Amino acid sequence: MKRIGALLAGLAIPLVLSAQRIRDVDITVDLQADGSARITQVWDVNVVRGTEWYIPIGNLDGMTVGDLSVSENGRAFASEGRRWDTERSLEQKAGRCGIVETRDGVELCWGQGSYGDHIWTASFTVTGLVQRLDDADAFNFMFVNPGLAAPPEHAKVTIRNATGGPAWTYDNTGVWGFGFDGEINVRNGEIIAESSEPFGPLSKLIAMVRFDKGLFEPAVSRSMSFDEMRDIAMEGSAYSPEEEDPFEKLFLGIFAFIFLGGLATTIWGIVQQALGKKYKKSLYGKNKITEWYREAPMQGDLFASFYVLENGWRFGGKTSSHGLIGALFLRWILDGKMSVQPDPKKSKRVNLAFAEEAEIADGVERDLYDMAREASGANLLLESGEFEKWSEKNFKKVTAWPLKAQERGRQYLQDHGYFLRGCTTTEEGAREACHVIEFKNFLNDFTLSKERGAVEVGLWKDYLVFAQLYGIADRVAEQFQRLFPAEFQEVAGCIGVDPTAMMRTIRMTDALSASVINRAVARQQAGSYSGKGGHTSFGGGGGFSGGGFGGGSR
Repeated sequence: MKRIGALLAGLAIPLVLSAQRIRDVDITVDLQADGSARITQVWDVNVVRGTEWYIPIGNLDGMTVGDLSVSENGRAFASEGRRWDTERSLEQKAGRCGIVETRDGVELCWGQGSYGDHIWTASFTVTGLVQRLDDADAFNFMFVNPGLAAPPEHAKVTIRNATGGPAWTYDNTGVWGFGFDGEINVRNGEIIAESSEPFGPLSKLIAMVRFDKGLFEPAVSRSMSFDEMRDIAMEGSAYSPEEEDPFEKLFLGIFAFIFLGGLATTIWGIVQQALGKKYKKSLYGKNKITEWYREAPMQGDLFASFYVLENGWRFGGKTSSHGLIGALFLRWILDGKMSVQPDPKKSKRVNLAFAEEAEIADGVERDLYDMAREASGANLLLESGEFEKWSEKNFKKVTAWPLKAQERGRQYLQDHGYFLRGCTTTEEGAREACHVIEFKNFLNDFTLSKERGAVEVGLWKDYLVFAQLYGIADRVAEQFQRLFPAEFQEVAGCIGVDPTAMMRTIRMTDALSASVINRAVARQQAGSYSGKGGHTSFGGGGGFSGGGFGGGSR
């Protein structure tokens, strides 16, 4: 019995250790006129081991770190200054904090006090954070380290203007983020960097900020230009200037992936794809799906089906978000919320006219409809190029919409009880998820179906809409027209066009949606490179100050 007890205890140890969590890191940085900063970190954690919490800060390069204070539940910890002794017990360190000098910087330390949930507030001063460069004032600083005791589930850095000088705007400030999935922006005079996805073990949060001369009087100088700082940070990043050749970037990315460590993974992925084993078992319950399903999946909910498609690939073979946009456009047309009109300037093109009022209950769907309607102008006629131009000016709204759409789809699965835990589905959820792929298989192979004659005309509206989501509407429509010309003409008549115009409409909604997304993403990338905010880059960020590797419980 003792052996069994010892064995069970041994098995329990990794389960306890796995409970270590960093739920949130919320950091506020108050920048002073001399370039110094008062940094306040709020750590929301669950502790299961160790005697103290520590944060390494190195790469100081002329900066100093000090004046640490820590509190929990309004109770201030006793400060030991720079005389922190790491070789003490949990009880001896409780309610105390201090700093350890290291070879390349410092470690901020405080006692954990007990295991379980904690919310600590730690504040310290960094002198010389903003430094005077040859042509600007700037910093490139790591605020959240990689290799923490547990990857943070969420992180946010808010940088506030405590200089007493002019407000920060994109006219005098440029911002870039590295090492995490999320965004960095200048908003209401503050710089905000925030993650949109949980961190991985090697994720980090680096913010690089450039200020025009005159906004600071930095106490620390560096002999370099901002362009030199930016060039170092941009190496290995996803940021790219407008003039960069996207095909060259794609080629180099493929080359690097294949020949710098990804060859085995690539070969394995190709083999599995060839075998048809390309789907995530956690979502579908299996990784090979060859069956047919003859009805619109998820009770016709496009967002739920979109979520399944986006998150169900084993090897990153995502659908593109423009498939969902095109599907919604086509549904609006078929439901009378938009009408098709010939383009007077080009006979082979059609325009889309909005109804004066259209009732759309779903909020995320309504957001897209309102964007397109606004792009159509005062005449409510969406003509060639209008939505694309609008998306360039409003790229943040357009590029944020697919994330909202995914969350809306995930919520559908959640509300129907299809998730067991995380993104792992129940038996019923897996079956419903499989229907999404099985319906695509059916549409792809429709000409082979012996039951195709039983399809009602009314169902073809759903078929065409979902085919647009899958990116195969053009082919499905051609099959429909060839096999059932009378029925196809009837569907076209429902929206007041002939079969030829119907085919143009299907192709146009697909091309329009792809162009809108592509133009918005291109504008976002160009704006991000020039420091105008937007998505961050997971790679890059070299030449940073501060930060280090590791931290958390020890």
